[in-house]
Amino acid sequence: MAYEQRDNSGIISKNKYKTLDKHPDISGNALVNGVDYRMAGWKKHGSQGEFYSLLFTPKDPSGERAEAPTKTPPQRGTMTKASSKHEVIEDEIDDEIPF
Repeated sequence: MAYEQRDNSGIISKNKYKTLDKHPDISGNALVNGVDYRMAGWKKHGSQGEFYSLLFTPKDPSGERAEAPTKTPPQRGTMTKASSKHEVIEDEIDDEIPF
């Protein structure tokens, strides 16, 4: 039976290709919300002992690195520049109370 990657899970192992100190100590793959990610981790030493610092990089379908998806905040209203620093001009404000 072939391994099937489940959503919100991943696999990570020792990086056998590490040749420089800046290369990650561990690497692997993860599937989060249907998006494939490449994982990398560096062993660090802190005041409470050793830990790993992780980096998640999205991959495109061909397996190459892709840019992270951008999230735009919801637009509830827009504001324009005021004539004085204490005056605020509101173009659109949603005054509806949701309850």
